[in-house]
Parts: sequence; structure tokens; C-alpha cells
Amino acid sequence: MKQYENFKVNYYPEHELVLWSIKSEGVPNFSIGILREFNELKKDLKMMFSDNGYPLKYIVSASTHDEVYNMGGDLPYFLKNIKSHNKTALEEYANLCIDAIYNIYNTFDLPVLSIALVEGNAYGGGFECAMAHDIILSHESAKFCLPENKFHLFPGMGAYSFLCRKLNIKTALEVLNTGNVYKAKEVEEMGLVDNIFTNESGIEAVVNYLNKSSFSFKYNHYKCIKRVFPLQKNELGDITNMWVDACMSLESESLRRMELMINAQLRKLKHECKS
Repeated sequence: MKQYENFKVNYYPEHELVLWSIKSEGVPNFSIGILREFNELKKDLKMMFSDNGYPLKYIVSASTHDEVYNMGGDLPYFLKNIKSHNKTALEEYANLCIDAIYNIYNTFDLPVLSIALVEGNAYGGGFECAMAHDIILSHESAKFCLPENKFHLFPGMGAYSFLCRKLNIKTALEVLNTGNVYKAKEVEEMGLVDNIFTNESGIEAVVNYLNKSSFSFKYNHYKCIKRVFPLQKNELGDITNMWVDACMSLESESLRRMELMINAQLRKLKHECKS
């Protein structure tokens, strides 16, 4: 497979499966560089697997970071552009997020299933990214959270669209409003996580899950769900435009709260590096 700056991509022909993992230096989040390169990854996958030369049934996302699937939005990037009143930069970032989320939701316009392999914590946009997939497989130690309200924002890259489709409205609003951290088992009980694994790791956990059911059934099953509860890209776009406007109106207290979260993420990263 092609080499990327921000992604590690492996093809397993014996399983008809592609595994793409975000490579992260520093806080494992969605940087503007990752989002820009995602468009290249999308085009390459479509080009390589559009014919039958390379059989493909599953596209799986993961992380090269041991304890984090993804921490979500690039908070330092947000803070910098909010303080400098650079709305154009935030609009570019938000639109790239929606492009990525919608391509995952549409399985890159390929007749395949998408799977999120969550071996570590999925916060904010990382949680939204996981929910865009057909299937979520989670390690029992993973945690899930939408923390945006801690600095008076809301999750603007798919959380409302996915949660209000996947859950009853009371539970969806609880997840959106509270900022609670949920264990994998709790999210499984909600119906968001499809399977929890303990002792397996990486591709082994995926293959063990897939061996329990046929591709044909699951593929058509999720096609039917998307037909019954369709999601249009303009819905995601409208909400992320509201998110950009909300960013630009944040007051100093909210920005201070964002700074505190940035510092907490950096401290945690330094602690992990020393461990």
C-alpha cells in the first residue's frame, strides 16, 4: 500500500480487509494535516478497490496510539483561530471533518462495511468518527465522551445526527448534554458498540468478530438501516456551520476552559511518554 504522512494503511487480502490507522505525534487528535490528507486516502481507496482486482469487504479504522483511538478536535488549532478571529480557517477545518465523516458513513462509495476498531479512548470528534462507521468494536478498557460542553461548545461533526438516529431521544440528549465519560460496557448497553473484546488485539479482534456472521447479511442489514434513517451531507454541513459560529462567539471564560483542557491533554501525553 501507498505510504502516507499521517496514516498507516495495510491490506489483508486473506480477509478482504483494509486497516487504516492514524499516526499521531503529540496529542492524538484530528489535525488539519490529517484531515487534508484524508481526501487523498479516500481517493486512493476508491481507485484501488473499485474493480475486482483487489477483493474488499471491510474497511477498518484504528489508531497507532496504544491508549487512544482519537481525542477529537485539535483544540490548540481552535483556540488560535478563535483568538485571531480567523473564521475562514475554522470553516475549512469543519468542512474537512464533514467530508471525512460522510465518506466513512458512505463507506468511501464502495460496497463494503466500515468498522471502527476502538482500542483506546474515543473523545469528542473521535467518538463522532467511530459512530460514523457501520460497526464499532471496542476494547473493554476504552472510554467514550463528548466533552465539548466543558468549554461551552457542542459537538459539531456528527454527534447529533448519529446519536439521534441510533438511540432514543432521552439517552441521546443525556450523552450530548452531560459530557459524561462512559465505559465501553455502558456504551454497548446503549446499543452504540457492537462488540467488546478483552484479550485479542488489533486485526485478531476484528477477524474473530467477522467470523461469527456472514458479510452478505451484515452488508445488506446496514444498507437497510441507512435507507430507513437516511443521513444527507447537508444536514452535517448545517450543524457544523452552527458550530463555527458558536466558536467565534465564545467568551474569555470559555476560552480559558479550553486552555485548561489543552493543558490536561498535554500532561496526560507527557505522563504516558514517561511510562
